[in-house]
Amino acid sequence: AAATTTTTTRAATTTRARSNRDAPFATSAHRPGGSSGASWKTTVLRHLGTRRFARASRRGAMDLSAGGVPPGATALHALAAANPAYPNLAAMDLAEESSPALRVLFAAGGTGGHVFPAIAIADALRRMSDEGSLPAAATARIDFAGTDHHQEATHVPAAGYALHRVPAIALARPPLSWRNVLVPFKLAYAVARSIALITRLAPDVVVGTGGYVSLPTCLAAKLCGVPLVIQEQNAYPGVANRILAKLASLVCVAFAKAAEAFRMPISHDGTLGTPGARGGAPCVVRGNPIRAPLRWTKRTDARRTLSWMFYRKGCAETPKIQGTDRVLVVFGGSMGCETLNDAMADAVGGMLERDPHLWVVWQTGRGGYERVRSRVPSHPRLAVRSFIDDVENCYAAADLCVARAGAVTCSELLACGLPSVLIPSPVVTEDHQSFNAKEMADFGAAVEIRDCELAPKDPKISVQSGEPAPRRTVRLDYVIGELLYDPEVLAGMREACLEAAAPEAAEAIANDVVSVALAARRRRRGAPREPCSSY
Repeated sequence: AAATTTTTTRAATTTRARSNRDAPFATSAHRPGGSSGASWKTTVLRHLGTRRFARASRRGAMDLSAGGVPPGATALHALAAANPAYPNLAAMDLAEESSPALRVLFAAGGTGGHVFPAIAIADALRRMSDEGSLPAAATARIDFAGTDHHQEATHVPAAGYALHRVPAIALARPPLSWRNVLVPFKLAYAVARSIALITRLAPDVVVGTGGYVSLPTCLAAKLCGVPLVIQEQNAYPGVANRILAKLASLVCVAFAKAAEAFRMPISHDGTLGTPGARGGAPCVVRGNPIRAPLRWTKRTDARRTLSWMFYRKGCAETPKIQGTDRVLVVFGGSMGCETLNDAMADAVGGMLERDPHLWVVWQTGRGGYERVRSRVPSHPRLAVRSFIDDVENCYAAADLCVARAGAVTCSELLACGLPSVLIPSPVVTEDHQSFNAKEMADFGAAVEIRDCELAPKDPKISVQSGEPAPRRTVRLDYVIGELLYDPEVLAGMREACLEAAAPEAAEAIANDVVSVALAARRRRRGAPREPCSSY
């Protein structure tokens, strides 16, 4: 009986082998490699010499329900129509053509000014994907390239996106410093790692918003033939973006003056595809993308929520900010602005004493919290925090804001219609905060104070010493009082903010990203080149 069974098994195996040779891949049971369809499809496509169909086979293919060759058919469609033994080959090309997933890779890292705009654009793409409004694509697959020890390591996973680690490249100042001797070798290694990442993810487009990882990742995208979109947040671009702009398919800027620094013509009608000057990319002014909750928070709800920041243990009830009260918000930066914190420490006590209807919310930064707490006594209408995550309620509840002039901060102030006093940092790269503050002042949306004007005239006098307040060129409390207690001035600044704001910047840039990706897909398929425009 055993010998009979063995003979029968061998005969069946021989019959299957002969059937596979005579009618290859006729049914799923006869495919080489078992029931899995990936291997036999890959084998056929390798014979055809077309790698893009192999990518489609890995994603899976749709069965053609009707015979014949569809419009725009390729040689693979004709093969499927002529030979019933290949039932799904044409469908694999249709799967590629229908673009089931739009793959976008964001390169952003370092500070929140680079990370938050990227997250805002990604959120806009995700909303478009969820609403089914992406053209020729049912879904969007979004990934981030970044480091594991900067702002992106915390905020990107918190926003629900995958973060892929790549090496960061930091350029010391001045550029000819001896500390930059190893930068070319580090850059080559980072580009190689980024090429491996791009090869693995196969993105349709790479979006660079600046930071330590933007340069190697975007260079790798160019070497891999992936279209590149650059988003510049500041009025004066940094060195990396000035280099990458010459390689990009599109440059989106927040301020028109940034286009002048790029030496590119501006597309005012939003149409893309016109080559820029000196071989550069087309440049469009879109504004800075901001987080969606900033546009949805109501003033009454924000003040109710913000009242909890003033709660103290032992209080009978939670303090309430009334509608006629004045709210001042001070942002000393994420790491702490010593000049601003020291000037505010000298002024806040007298301001609260003179005005019983003034409430102050103060973010000192993590590096300045202990120094401020040791200098400034507690007050029921003063809330001091090292860092504030709930910025949307702070903006919505405030009457005036005192802050640094980072690009994201300026864009959020404009979108919220919040008047501000800006103190640009003198130590940032390319002094871009000074350009941002000047743009805001030119709009009529802010008052600019130079950092040196707030610094003590006698540098030996320290706030920590407990000595009398040092003499300064500009008294911060005077500037705040002139704005905060003049309703007509505040109303004019609010109107100027809203006129210069670009609240839909994230959606506009997301549309641009989709347009660039789809135009690149058409070029890869050999379709006639058409102007790429936002839909």
